[in-house]
Amino acid sequence: MKDDDSDLQDLILGHLDGRLSDTEFSELQERLDSDESARLKYASLARLDTELRDGGFEEEKVIYFSEKQSAGVVKSPALWVLAAAIVALAAWVGILLNDGGDEAFSQAPMNGVAVISAEAQAIWVTDKNRNLRQGVALEPGRLVLNSGLAQIDFYGGASISLSGPAELELVSRDAAVLHRGRIKADVPPAARGFEIRVGEVVIEDLGTSFGLAADPESGAADLVVFDGEVRTLAGEETPKSYFGGDSVHLNNGKSSPQAMDAAGEFPGIADVMAGAGDRDVSRYARWKEASLKRRLDERLIAYYDFEDLTNLSRRLPNRAANEGGADLDGGIVGARVADGRWPQKTGLDFRLEGDRVRFQIPGAFDNLSIYAWVRIDALDRQMNSLFLTDYYDPQEFHWQLSDLGRLHFASSPKGVEDLKLHNRRFYSDVFWTPEMSGQWFLLATTVDLEKQKVIHFINGEAVGCSGGTNMEKPLRKFRIGGADLGNWTEPIWPKGQLRTLNGRIDEFALFDAVLSPEEIRAIYEIGKPD
Repeated sequence: MKDDDSDLQDLILGHLDGRLSDTEFSELQERLDSDESARLKYASLARLDTELRDGGFEEEKVIYFSEKQSAGVVKSPALWVLAAAIVALAAWVGILLNDGGDEAFSQAPMNGVAVISAEAQAIWVTDKNRNLRQGVALEPGRLVLNSGLAQIDFYGGASISLSGPAELELVSRDAAVLHRGRIKADVPPAARGFEIRVGEVVIEDLGTSFGLAADPESGAADLVVFDGEVRTLAGEETPKSYFGGDSVHLNNGKSSPQAMDAAGEFPGIADVMAGAGDRDVSRYARWKEASLKRRLDERLIAYYDFEDLTNLSRRLPNRAANEGGADLDGGIVGARVADGRWPQKTGLDFRLEGDRVRFQIPGAFDNLSIYAWVRIDALDRQMNSLFLTDYYDPQEFHWQLSDLGRLHFASSPKGVEDLKLHNRRFYSDVFWTPEMSGQWFLLATTVDLEKQKVIHFINGEAVGCSGGTNMEKPLRKFRIGGADLGNWTEPIWPKGQLRTLNGRIDEFALFDAVLSPEEIRAIYEIGKPD
């Protein structure tokens, strides 16, 4: 029979792994609220868990101001105290983990929670031991922006545009405190639950965009919701929800409606980028804002923006706000991180025989739209992979480039059975020649099963079809399963054919829908590199 200490450890580890039931969560919360030794044990295990996850062993779970169920329901704002205690005790816990006295304390590792992703005439107030600039990882603590604009990207996925003078305290990768100044927060669905405290109020974002202005003298604040929903919690009061178009004045935990323009202007990502005075940065900022909105498209099967990759990245996150979530993340094999369409954007370089991104995407789809931003360096294979399903089973499809500079789409209801009779192939007109090496292209294909029509698009424009095979025969629902971006893991033929892409990709999307020509044109216009 387990003792109380073992039971507590099981509850804590279960919480950190996200597998507690509601009853178990309530038991853990009660023990943490009432027992100081339990809180110390929680802090110790949470610190160790964070270090292991930061080392790449698995994804990190987040400590919020107010603990939530997996569905995101607020449990209790009282755990503000616990969150603050864990932050304050983190260095002390390092002593327990390192057993090295004062020396171990001084060497205890700190974990970054956010990064400065952009600046515009930003002047920071810092001490001599702290250098704040673009690209610097930020640990928990206060940031004081004397003037200018700055963009802070939290590791949990939320982004904040900060307008000086302002003071923002970073608590965790999903939580902050605004002491003074103005911010605009953009919170994609993956970061739902991001929280900011201002005065006595905790603002929980449910996947949206909002502005917040804090007056340090009065302790009051103005909240404007641009779209989506936010929830406010103050003391023991019932949480209140506000939606796009709502604007409220917060004072002493109370809220009162006000006009949208009463709070003034709030800086956005594009404002920060434009203020930097760089055309590339400005274009990148406009694309990024559009990308955040694209994630919400309910027609997406999966969406990959290739953002924030490093040489240590072995996972390509699915950013689509759908039920697939992280299950549709891709595994990066061999391909190296390189500049994307802009210096601020990351992409993947495919060149060697083993380079690819591996996917496992279940389900059957009535229609299909697929696009990718691709830099073609050479078409040195007979066929060059864009997105190929393993082998070529019934109803799966292949999307690739020929050495002649044509875009290919193919699918067979019978798989590899008598390809000459069943394989449906659709070739675009030639669009690429060797002198175009190194240029970026938006490549897209739509497949309408109702109209039995395949259309290829190059840089937002439909291009003609130069031929194919069995194009008059019907196409059926599509499947994907195991698949590669930039390669072909399981070829049809035993000896195989090298299909490695020679170039780069920095954005890729699949839709269970037929995008209109206007939509594809808009994707090109907002994403073109110059």
